[in-house]
Order: sequence, then structure tokens, then C-alpha cells
Amino acid sequence: MVPAPPRNELIGRAVAGDQEALARLIAQYDGSLRSRFRNRIPAQWLALLSLDDLLQETYTDAFLDIADFVDRGGDSFEHWLVAIGKNSLLNAIACLEAEKRGGGRIPYSPGQRDSSFAALHELLSSSMTTPSGRVAKEEAKASLELAMDRLPRDYQTVVRLYDIEGHPAVDVATTMRRSPGAVFMLRARAHRALSRLLGDPLNYLSESA
Repeated sequence: MVPAPPRNELIGRAVAGDQEALARLIAQYDGSLRSRFRNRIPAQWLALLSLDDLLQETYTDAFLDIADFVDRGGDSFEHWLVAIGKNSLLNAIACLEAEKRGGGRIPYSPGQRDSSFAALHELLSSSMTTPSGRVAKEEAKASLELAMDRLPRDYQTVVRLYDIEGHPAVDVATTMRRSPGAVFMLRARAHRALSRLLGDPLNYLSESA
């Protein structure tokens, strides 16, 4: 039986883009992360967000962001995974709490669609510079539609259903066969991707990969 490579070797290979090495690393740390997060999810949200949801989204983020990891030796890789998990959990809880309070969701109607695009665009880009409100809505809709076309299908679905059409998270979760907590973590990832695309127009005006 071939011995497993040392962790520092796996980390180097993972950062270089070796997904098999990253998968082996994550498998090594799975037990530790389960122990760390087993009692971190508040009891009132356990029906809407499971430990498996949290870890699955944490590991997905790790695969997406591994190129940004800086190996400082010791337990730095585990600390990085834990930080991703904490951020995902805090975001999911904040969104679940907002949803419980009403969440700002507006029942969808065709006449509100452009306003939904404008509101999402403002959330993602933090400013609207055009002088006319009508032009702002049209530009927001156009730029967001271009950017959304570049997203993975699940990202497109969660943004369209939750942000644009205003469906409650529970309904989005049912449609996507995920828990509400997982929906919010997926939405956060979709928003990060959209923000990057909106920040660099060449990213979403160029040909789809």
C-alpha cells in the first residue's frame, strides 16, 4: 500500500490546482471540523440548517478559493477551513433571522422585476451613478443579466428565485432540494461571484467559458 503524501505536500499540490489532493486534505480534516461545529448551530435553526449543510458549503468554498490560501505551516490549513465555516454559518444565521422577521421579501409581480434588479445591483456594487432612476433600473437589469449568464446554474437559480422574484427561502429550498440554510450559503457564494463580475465588466462582456 502506497503511503499517503505528507500534508504539506498535499497542501502545495492543492494550491497548485490538484483537486484530488484537496479532496484528500478535506477528508483528513472532516472529523475535526465536525467536532468543532457540531454544537455551533443554534437549536432554533437545526430544522433549517444541518451540520452536513454547513460542511458541504464550507468544502465547496474551499475548492473555489484554494488558490488564495497561504500556507503558514502548522495548523494553518485547518484554521482556514474553520474560518470559512464560521463565515458561512454566521451569514446563514443572519439571513435566517432576517427571513423570520420578514426578510424584506416582496411578493413578485412583473411590474417589480426591474426594481428587483436595481435593488440587487445596488446591494452588490454599493452605488448607482446614473442620474435617472429609470436609466439606473435599465442599466442594472442589463448588467446583471449579462453577469448572471456567466454563473453556474445553481447560482442563477437562487438569485433569480430569491433576489429577483422574491420567493421565500423555504420555497426556494423546496425547488432546489436544499435546506433554507444551504440556500443562503449558496446565495452568498453567488453574490460574491456576481460582485466580481460587476467589478470587472470584461469578465461578463466576454464570451462565456
